Amino acid sequence: MNRVKQAIIASAVGALEETAAGTVKRRYRFSPDFIGFSGHFPEYPILPAFIQILTALTLAEEQKGYALKLARITHAKFHIKLHPDQDIEVECQEQLVEGQAGCKARITTSEGLAASFAMSFAGEEHGA
Repeated sequence: MNRVKQAIIASAVGALEETAAGTVKRRYRFSPDFIGFSGHFPEYPILPAFIQILTALTLAEEQKGYALKLARITHAKFHIKLHPDQDIEVECQEQLVEGQAGCKARITTSEGLAASFAMSFAGEEHGA
């Protein structure tokens, strides 16, 4: 497992929750020294979009119990800047994305919807 994914897992707060069939969520809090903030930006750290996507992918992998290969990201919208020590909740709901197995991801904060996007996975069977 790579260093960034390990740091994401270490930033999890509480247990994985299954809220409905095929839907999981987990809370995270990224500390100021979290590797994902490196260079983005030194005086005003913001969690990069790719780290937000990787966090959702890591959550989906935890739900499945194995590594997933990200094929495509669609419908990505980033509404709220995420900063160190901010409580966020990531939710992944399994669904077909453009005909491939995948999930719809939502990231929320106390301020509201921070980001939403859909991920499709290569090599996954429909409905798997």
